Parts: sequence; C-alpha cells; structure tokens
Amino acid sequence: MKPEYEKIQEPSERSFTAKVVARKSRPLLRQAWHYHPEIEICFTRESFGKRFVGNQISDYAQGDLVMFGSNLPHGFTTDHKCTQVVIQMNENFLGDGFLQKPELRKIRSLFQFAKRGLTFGASTKTEARRVISKIMATRDFPQMIRLMELLHLLAEAKDVTPICSEEYSLDLDATHLQRLKTVYEYILVNYKNDLSIAAAADQINMTEAAFYKFIKKHTKKTFTEIVNEFRINLATKHLMTTDMSISEICFECGYNNISYFNRRFKEIVGQTPGVFKRNYRSS
Repeated sequence: MKPEYEKIQEPSERSFTAKVVARKSRPLLRQAWHYHPEIEICFTRESFGKRFVGNQISDYAQGDLVMFGSNLPHGFTTDHKCTQVVIQMNENFLGDGFLQKPELRKIRSLFQFAKRGLTFGASTKTEARRVISKIMATRDFPQMIRLMELLHLLAEAKDVTPICSEEYSLDLDATHLQRLKTVYEYILVNYKNDLSIAAAADQINMTEAAFYKFIKKHTKKTFTEIVNEFRINLATKHLMTTDMSISEICFECGYNNISYFNRRFKEIVGQTPGVFKRNYRSS
C-alpha cells in the first residue's frame, strides 16, 4: 500500500479550504498519515489520541492547535470520536508575489517556520478558537479577512513551539514514507512489548544495518530514541491523568526496569517522574 498523497479539492470560486472533519474513530496510522502541498491549520474540537508529525510522535487532545507546512507528513490516530476544523491553503493563495509585500513578512516567515510543524500554547489557542469560529460562520470576503486575522495571530504568537527538530527533513519518496509509516505503526501497536531493531527491520524487509541507517537518515534519530520518546510521552500522560503509581506506569509503558525508566524520563523531560507528578499536581 502506498502512502496517502491527499489531493485537496478546492472549488473554483475558493482560494482556500475551511471545513469541519468528523470521524467516529481512526485508530490505524496507515489510514491517517498523509501529506499534501497545501499548508494546513488544524484545530481539534473534540477527541484525544496520538499525533504523528514528521519524526515526532506525541499526544493530542481537545483544543489542540497545530500548523503543518507544505508536504509535511502528519496524521492523527484515535479510538474515539474526532471533530476537527481544518483550514488548508497554498502558499500563494493570495496570488503570486502577494506574500512578498513588506506588511506580510511575518506571515511569510510563519509559512516557512511551519515546515517543521507548529503547536501553540493556551493563550494563542483561546484567541484562535474565537477567530476560527468566525471563519466557519462566514463566507467570501469576510471569511478571507478572518483567515488573515488568524494568520496574523499565529505569526505574532509567543507561545509557539516547533514540532520537528530543526535539522529534520524528509525526502518525499513514496517508498520511504510507507516504510516510516510501517515502523511507527509497529511502535504504536507493540510499545508494551520488547521492541528490537531486528523485529522492526523485519517489518520493512531490511537488514538491521540498513534499517539503522534508514531511520537515522529520515528521522535524524535512532530507533531507540524514537521508542523512548513515545513511551515517555505516554508516561507523562498517565502521570497527569491517572492515579497509577510510578512503578505501574513504568510497566504500562513497556519498561521492565524502574531505574532505567527513571533515567530515560529525566533525560527526555528534564526531571524525574516523581518531581514531574508533584509539580503538575501542585500547579
């Protein structure tokens, strides 16, 4: 199965697309991960699950606001109902050369920054939700004005964080993208078990040596780093949303050694699981 290249159908009288996408669930990454030349802004009204963007795997939840640059692979997986507002546009949707106007330099920079994928904090999300509601409630010229207001808001945001590392780049080859999708799916399904390079390499019919080079080249990370980031991300979610003990979370996330779990957690998060939990609960 080839990776999904999504063709965005825009009516001839529209220069961009703004729509509500609702699904009962979409648990499989092979159904979700795709790319397209259009820049995308996605606001989650309802749902929670896993968000895959380039070389990053993380959680998303209601209120999630992200922006994806042209041809950046992305997808959301969830076992629950999902309702999202999706806004898509070409970089030159205002006409050739329009973004070169000096007044639009920050929006031009935003489009460039979005090639790494962007996620926004609480302050921007609150204001963006209001503007997005107005976008969805209007049409024609008023809708265009609201879109420009949203782009200006995102371009001025101080609580914006890139999703992918600065050196991340993906040579968009259908075979490579399919292989990465298969590896991510393997981690998503089997993270509670022992995950080995040999087993992962076998998923895409590669030798261990070839697999190691492939993953490093196309994600700028090792397979072990990807697995640890996925598991620790899941562990932080459990610490914030459940009353499970740290040892229970350790085993739930696929680790069988608490000392190793604590080291990896501190390495990735910057503090031990116990400190993280206390700080979160106190805040």
